[in-house]
Amino acid sequence: MIQKSLLKIVPLRHQRKTIRAVSQTNNLLSRYFIGILIQITIIFIFYSIGLLIAGVENAFIIAFICSLFNVIPYIGPLIGGSIMLLLTITSNLDMGFKEIFTSKAGYVLGAFVIGQLVDNFFSQPLIFSNTMKSHPLEIFLVIVGAGLLAGVPGMIVAVPLYTILKITLREFAKGNKMVQEFTKGLEKDD
Repeated sequence: MIQKSLLKIVPLRHQRKTIRAVSQTNNLLSRYFIGILIQITIIFIFYSIGLLIAGVENAFIIAFICSLFNVIPYIGPLIGGSIMLLLTITSNLDMGFKEIFTSKAGYVLGAFVIGQLVDNFFSQPLIFSNTMKSHPLEIFLVIVGAGLLAGVPGMIVAVPLYTILKITLREFAKGNKMVQEFTKGLEKDD
């Protein structure tokens, strides 16, 4: 639908480039969202294990909700971890403070830390650099810049918009040396 709409307004001489750009954007963004699903699944598994070991009621529901927050770059995991810890503590108010932290909250915090370490040092760099064909540092800088400009909503849409920008520049400004250097990771798809 987007492609048809674009083709109606794009001059005839640019239609082939537009079709290629839309096709590659569709391919990379599909891979990006699959990567996000894989990331959420990995975090969900770690959170579920920690909550089950701690004996928290509704462990799978809490783990799922908290793993969804991981989609928000940088602050999402903190929000999810805080919710997970808060729900663990409030569901065990009949226990003493020391008992909660030694028997339940410790496991939950451990699962959170391990899950975030695996996510930050394994999942995110591998998944996103492979799916988006960008260096992890490049993605980090794009997310931070978007966060400074537009806050949390900017951080969420930063990577997809950045990908669209790279593909569009590649298709419509191929001759420019800066654009060639900027988009060289995309050449692997050809």
